[in-house]
Amino acid sequence: MGAVLARRLLRVIPQMLVLVTIAFALVHLTPGSTGTVNVQTGMSQNLEQLRGDLGLDRPLNVQYLDWLGRVVRLDFGMSYVDGRPVLGKILERLPATLLLTATALVLSTVLGILLGIVSALRQNTKVDYAATVFAFFGLSIPSFWAGLLMILLFSVTLRLLPAQGMESIGGGGPLDVLKHLIMPACVLALEATAAMSRYVRSSMSEVLHEDYIRTARAKGLPERVIIGRHALRNALLPAVTILGLRLPVLVGGALLIETVFAWPGIGRLGYESVTQRDYPVILGLLIFTGLLTILGNLLADVTYAIVDPRVKVEG
Repeated sequence: MGAVLARRLLRVIPQMLVLVTIAFALVHLTPGSTGTVNVQTGMSQNLEQLRGDLGLDRPLNVQYLDWLGRVVRLDFGMSYVDGRPVLGKILERLPATLLLTATALVLSTVLGILLGIVSALRQNTKVDYAATVFAFFGLSIPSFWAGLLMILLFSVTLRLLPAQGMESIGGGGPLDVLKHLIMPACVLALEATAAMSRYVRSSMSEVLHEDYIRTARAKGLPERVIIGRHALRNALLPAVTILGLRLPVLVGGALLIETVFAWPGIGRLGYESVTQRDYPVILGLLIFTGLLTILGNLLADVTYAIVDPRVKVEG
């Protein structure tokens, strides 16, 4: 397993090279010039002087090689807006996003698995139909619309939860952060919960019709033992794979959620960077999200092989 894992990690290098190349090309192919951004430096330079200072007057291949050399050293350049290091801006916002996505991941995993199991055990009943309706609702409704509805209900109408931000002005401690976290975490977990419940229901339904389950019942084993020890363990194997792929999806989905709820994470930073044409920050965020996707796939493969020894991770 160690040798296989080492080979898979080595594969990350060419994958990241392709990723950063595509990200660089996409940003420089967007409409508008990178020299027209609003740089708040206080200098009275004309546009050509500004482009020269930023290195934008050089050939694109030279810009790419110079930028790639700095990225290898974890130097993503300076923000066009405030002149701060890009990596510093991302790391500053990262804890807020990790708190939001980790909470949403736990919620979606626990609720999705429970809902999927109950739905599979009570197929074609009112419980199953209700779970199916919830899943279709969760997969269909746009996340920003769900967020606006929750703000209207719980903040404007009922006045139970704060509408925006991570904490109240002046700070209010962990309980205050929790109150601000509830709505964005629930909205972010909605689609993931619906998807997880469908995967678990489908897998659980197949397992319950396997020969070894019928054999266990024929031996007179209690139903809770059959479900807990035999069916559940095998039914959750696909869910293990999904978990490794959910983190980058949640981080990507956080862009809209953090914007709606004014949550100070990297998703909101991405929105602000796009509206301000802060290209170095956009590139940094694209690379960060792409790296999460690659590592998520690797984590899913390795975790699946650990949970189910019958599965071999090919190098």
